[in-house]
Amino acid sequence: MEEIKQMNKDIFRENLLKTIEEISKKKRLIFNDCKFVIEPVKEKDKPLNGADDMMRLNILSKENIGNKQLTLDNTVNLLCGLQPLVPIWIDVFFVEMNENAAIFKLRCSLRFRKPTLLRNAETGHAPFKAIIDEIF
Repeated sequence: MEEIKQMNKDIFRENLLKTIEEISKKKRLIFNDCKFVIEPVKEKDKPLNGADDMMRLNILSKENIGNKQLTLDNTVNLLCGLQPLVPIWIDVFFVEMNENAAIFKLRCSLRFRKPTLLRNAETGHAPFKAIIDEIF
């Protein structure tokens, strides 16, 4: 895949849904709704800039999102708060079924970058990567 040239809430949402679909097909999941738990990851030896620190200290702080199950819309709004800057990578894991809702964990970089720098472009749904084999 070629590099991503643009990013907005619609593209981000579509790419997240493509990742969820990939996981759902491989795990044969059936659900009516999905929720997301965001887990910010501080990468060793990767410097944060001012915008990254603002997101880390305010939006993605433990007090604000710690272990909360968020709707798709809330998840997109939180992670696209600096659009077109979004986390440079996001690993997506299926956690569990809760009634009719599938719970997914989004382990995401605290580094917010422009679309051309996003990782996982080869998946066709950057910055997301479906992680199938890990169990929580």
